[in-house]
Amino acid sequence: MNDDSQTTEQDGQRRNTRRRTRTRAELLLAARKVFAERGYHEANIAEITQAADVGVGTFYLHFRDKDEVFNTLLDEGFQDMRDHVAAIMTQQAAKPILPLLVATIFRYAYEQRDLFQIALTGQATRTRTFRAQAALAGALTQLFENASRDKLLTGYHAPVLARFVTGMITQGIYWWFEHDEPGPDAMAEQVLRLLQHGLPGQLFGQDR
Repeated sequence: MNDDSQTTEQDGQRRNTRRRTRTRAELLLAARKVFAERGYHEANIAEITQAADVGVGTFYLHFRDKDEVFNTLLDEGFQDMRDHVAAIMTQQAAKPILPLLVATIFRYAYEQRDLFQIALTGQATRTRTFRAQAALAGALTQLFENASRDKLLTGYHAPVLARFVTGMITQGIYWWFEHDEPGPDAMAEQVLRLLQHGLPGQLFGQDR
């Protein structure tokens, strides 16, 4: 094989790779739309391929079944969230860590509400819901464990505390499935105010 024919073959392989990558991305985008609208159990592969404007056979070149495309959608979506949060934390490292982390998670979740609705609503299994919450809890657990090691956080079980805060964030995300307001910054402010100052003492029978 001469150099020209080898170059032509390599160019063809690169085009095929780009085409496969593009088609896979289109299938995932279509699946996200269909799952958000129909729920996991009601959605089917034909609807996904129709939304992606490809044949059913093309779907099976990329995914084994509906379950695989669903899990891939969640795995890649939550990895994107982790990457996004890590990038923001690095870029704005001079800011207080916990407020920045909570605000960043809320902002991302608000923009990606359809992804979280797919993962957290009643159509999702307990395992999938746990995966979504674990993705949210990861950065919080690391933050609290670092704070415990540095003696900045004492008297708390860091992983449990991370789950408590994750629960607050998750409930805020659930709220957005039916309401657009308050937005992410206001939601973060409420969570952070509660974490920093607690509930009013009157609720515990304390004097003003």
